[in-house]
Amino acid sequence: MKMIAIAAASALLLLGTAHAQQARSALSGGYVELGYTQLKISDDQGGSDAKPGALRGIAGYNLHPNIAVEGMLAFGVRDDEATETVATAVGPVPATAEIKLKNAIGLYVKPKFNVTDAFEVFGRVGYTRAKFEGTARATVPGLGTVSVSEDDSESGASVGFGASYRFTPNAYVGLDYMRYIKKDGVKTDGLTLGVGYRF
Repeated sequence: MKMIAIAAASALLLLGTAHAQQARSALSGGYVELGYTQLKISDDQGGSDAKPGALRGIAGYNLHPNIAVEGMLAFGVRDDEATETVATAVGPVPATAEIKLKNAIGLYVKPKFNVTDAFEVFGRVGYTRAKFEGTARATVPGLGTVSVSEDDSESGASVGFGASYRFTPNAYVGLDYMRYIKKDGVKTDGLTLGVGYRF
């Protein structure tokens, strides 16, 4: 009887393990995310930071329980102003720049780790290309107010980290911080709060 009990317990344990693996497999595969990103564009030369807002979408695929690949697409939904001092022929003058993200795309690798069945922490590394539109205004003595508008594209390596919490078998909320681009002394960072759905 003792041997039968041990055999039965072993069978139940194996069945439970197989069921847990199947449940995890059911959650693996594709996923999509949508969130609001508060950007921060700062310049090492000084001046105030611009903090425009963007809507960010991500489509990803889990290659392994601990690694995924992602594609990102974002569009600006709110502009912001930054101030700095610019050099002119008559000397330095204060200027105001209105900055908005037009669009951004990115490709990332996402290493991740499940702290619990519902709570996950992750990193993110990859490449981002972003296009901004801006209008700079300055009051120059003898010329009055001068305004210049232009688009600017930047690209570079990206790195970030974050966490997500699954509140149903397929749906979750997430928070992450990214340094999207750092180039020529200008840093573009972003904090995103979003929701996701796993297929």
